[in-house]
Amino acid sequence: MKIKKEKWDTLDGVLDKIWLMLEQGAAHSDDPFHWPVLGTKAKEGCSLRTVILRQVNVPDRILVCHTDARSAKVQEIMKSSQTSWIFYHPKKKIQVRISGHARLHARDPYADRQWADTSITSRLNYCTFEPPGTPIDKPSSGLPDFLRNKIPTILETEMGRKHFMAIAVQIFSIDWLILKITGNRRARFEWDGDRLHATWLVP
Repeated sequence: MKIKKEKWDTLDGVLDKIWLMLEQGAAHSDDPFHWPVLGTKAKEGCSLRTVILRQVNVPDRILVCHTDARSAKVQEIMKSSQTSWIFYHPKKKIQVRISGHARLHARDPYADRQWADTSITSRLNYCTFEPPGTPIDKPSSGLPDFLRNKIPTILETEMGRKHFMAIAVQIFSIDWLILKITGNRRARFEWDGDRLHATWLVP
């Protein structure tokens, strides 16, 4: 009798499942993969922050998140395009670590399309007068008075376009880990151009 392999028993199956989990993360705000941690190189070492996974382009191996163009991570990416991401799904006990090179999009058609697809409430994040991280005297969203405590119109949020930036990261490696009572499993996928090298690893 031939034993049917599970989705985690083949490298192809693992990679297919990773792409699916990333796509689900980008599409659903309640999915754990919607909230990855993005790491960049900073003067003091590694700089980490939670971001929102906005889009996944599987054929081109691209992950997309958004940021304020005045933020520290933009300056860090400008100095070093290499970034790291970590995703964790607590129910499935799956960790995915991703490395890739980031490209910044501010005033180009790519950023225009991303901005057009951004919700009104998310656009508010880019409407502050002062850059992210600016010291202030008391707790505040930093938004101007006419945008506070209301849902603005699309026209009102257009002021945030000049501060909006999309970060598109092309993946060059994925490290996958699943925690299992019967024994953890781990695999690594690396791309050299379009050539893929995949291997199992000791967890």
